[in-house]
Amino acid sequence: MTTVNKLVSILIILLNFYFVPYTIITIKNMENSMFYGFSILPISLLINLLLITALMVLKKKFNRSVLLLIINGLGLSCGLFIFWLLITIPV
Repeated sequence: MTTVNKLVSILIILLNFYFVPYTIITIKNMENSMFYGFSILPISLLINLLLITALMVLKKKFNRSVLLLIINGLGLSCGLFIFWLLITIPV
């Protein structure tokens, strides 16, 4: 259980290496692309918020938490799907 929880957390941290700069660039370029920026920004911010739960799991107190495993698992699956959409669909 703890290895799966830590693996999911590490994958979320790696996924955020793409989404944190993407969120910053989207916020900086908000005036140029109003509709696209407003539509993707909430999703990107939610994926960035998963960093909090991922870092909590890496502490010894929370590494056996089933609730954090569920939250991180659902967030990872949604984040990977959005990541796949962003890198494969041309804009």
